[in-house]
Amino acid sequence: KFMDTSQGPLQGIKVLDLSTAIAAPFGSAMMADQGAEVIKVEAPGIGDVMRYIGSSCRGVTAMFHMANRGKRGLAIDLKQEKGLAVFLKLVADADVVIHNFRVGVVERLGISYDDLIAINPELIYISVYGFGHQGPDAHRRAYDNVVQAFSGVTYNQADAETGEPMQCYQAIADKMTGMNVSMAASSALFARAMGRGGQHIRLNMVDSMVHFLWMDVSEKATFLEPEAELGQQVAKGVKLMKFANGYGQSAPVSDVEFHGLCAAFDVDSHAEPRVETIIDRAANKEVVAEVIQKVYANAAKIDVDEAIAAMIANDVPCAKAMDIKDLPEHPQMIANGTFVSSEHPIAGKIREPRMAAQFEGTPAGVGFSSPSVGQHNDEIMHELGLAEDIEALRAAGILS
Repeated sequence: KFMDTSQGPLQGIKVLDLSTAIAAPFGSAMMADQGAEVIKVEAPGIGDVMRYIGSSCRGVTAMFHMANRGKRGLAIDLKQEKGLAVFLKLVADADVVIHNFRVGVVERLGISYDDLIAINPELIYISVYGFGHQGPDAHRRAYDNVVQAFSGVTYNQADAETGEPMQCYQAIADKMTGMNVSMAASSALFARAMGRGGQHIRLNMVDSMVHFLWMDVSEKATFLEPEAELGQQVAKGVKLMKFANGYGQSAPVSDVEFHGLCAAFDVDSHAEPRVETIIDRAANKEVVAEVIQKVYANAAKIDVDEAIAAMIANDVPCAKAMDIKDLPEHPQMIANGTFVSSEHPIAGKIREPRMAAQFEGTPAGVGFSSPSVGQHNDEIMHELGLAEDIEALRAAGILS
């Protein structure tokens, strides 16, 4: 069953989501999981492009559902005066409006921040862009892979042997931006509750990725002083451990963990004084590499589950490399209650993860099924007191 969102921390908050694709919709979906009322506003007809991209069942794509669960759907033409009037009526009691139109579009449509705060001065208005809202590249279209290239992700992921830049095999820029949308909205709602009013929030995908990457991959670019020294990136070039029938990973940072890893695979690391402490290992990297090579050679002969058990017994941080499709049945995932199964009215039985944060006092959930294009048109029009306009708007192509 879908997890109830009615007690979530954002209960009572109304969000109008004009965005498409993944970055911004993913953010408002997290707000829906936390109890917000979210209305997805689309153009009549095709609607959001993500309805047609990626794995699907009976016409429902997994990506669209995950980025739009818990939302009601309104399909209305904002380019026509009567369609705009309906939207502006919704704005009157909304808390948050989110869009990811290109620079200049909201002004042409008459739904800019200035337009909407004339109706609702306490509104929180979030504009999401690809490259930014100003500057030489502000006008450019941007999707996840484009942002990965621009923001430094692809060179950070470069092949260790050839140096060829590589994409991450996931929409990391989209998802990080979505998290920033949700976080920014919640922060602004808190500020408003403290009496500081509504506001305009601008964020973009490039900034989201640069902020995400910089801490551990910026190398010396952080420091502006000439004596800065280049250190090793903590995650770059780290290879998986290969076992007889699978792969895994370990992270032996402390002295206890390092020697525990060696002991797990019958390597006597204490026999080599140059690797005894973390200070010794920092000064003798070549010797460390020789010791670790012995560990890896022994590990390659052992069953993966036995190897993981041996490392755990020696208190080494480690994990078996899992295929994502196997996670729902893993005992730890079951204990965490990570996954929720439900019945989608079109796609049938589906399984998806809840949001990561678990609120004890204001429990979040998993929103109901993602809407079809304009699924809740009539319902929303009735709530606005515009029931008598439905047929005329539909006949004019303004309402789907």
